[in-house]
Amino acid sequence: MADELKSHLEKDINVLHERSQETKTHLSTHEAVCEERYENILSTFVSYEEKLDSVHKEILELKTLATQGKTSLRTLFFVGTTVAAAVAALAAFSNIKWG
Repeated sequence: MADELKSHLEKDINVLHERSQETKTHLSTHEAVCEERYENILSTFVSYEEKLDSVHKEILELKTLATQGKTSLRTLFFVGTTVAAAVAALAAFSNIKWG
């Protein structure tokens, strides 16, 4: 009976050892897959961060351009108003002088 018990225990130990080796293999595979996923996620984040920085830079450039456009329109409006006022004043003055 002792030999039978010893044989049964050795068989159980071998089964447990095989299972632990399989678990170790599965765990190693899982770790490798997770590491690859993690690296892909990080590279994707870096790529999106670079794209976001680029978009932000373009928005700032457009904002600057829009501000310059408003300033140019204001200047053009001021010059146009001044010229129109000068022409109107000259026309009024010439009517008074000739009239």
